[in-house]
Amino acid sequence: MPAYVGTIDKLLAIGTIGLQIAVVVILLSLLFMRNRDNPILIFFNKYGFYFGFIVAVSSMALSLFYSEIVGYAACELCIIQRYFIYPQVLIFGILIWWKKKKKLINLSGLVAFFGMFVSMYHIYIENGGASDLACSTYVEGSITCAARYVFEFGYITVPVMALTAQLFILLLILNHKYMART
Repeated sequence: MPAYVGTIDKLLAIGTIGLQIAVVVILLSLLFMRNRDNPILIFFNKYGFYFGFIVAVSSMALSLFYSEIVGYAACELCIIQRYFIYPQVLIFGILIWWKKKKKLINLSGLVAFFGMFVSMYHIYIENGGASDLACSTYVEGSITCAARYVFEFGYITVPVMALTAQLFILLLILNHKYMART
């Protein structure tokens, strides 16, 4: 493993924590400070599609970086998580430049919602949970979903990063739908 990977792991973990803070801020604002004059909700509504695009592109690029450049083998659940994050790049790219957004916004929310569950299940397996998936147990020479290629600050792993990205995207969509109501 190249020496720079440890530095990238730390930077990604710090970025994930920053995204988790944003998730908490948006969630608390939506739950307890629900007001269309709330500057936090206004900010994330105004720039939400840009943030969603950046998070989706970053997630896609980093998953490809880890598998294609660093050489980490992607397990079954990692591949499935990619199915839910890669389309977000296209969806948010279109949302930024296209005026008729309602159907795509609903699609993005649905994709993020299901992607969250795959990530949560992956975290469960990674932390010792049982599964019927072939990748949940280690057999010599196989790829296991329980492997932790990244483990920073005692809890940041690749599935935690994916869950954070999907949750952030889902909250951006929910915030947009709330702010768009008349």
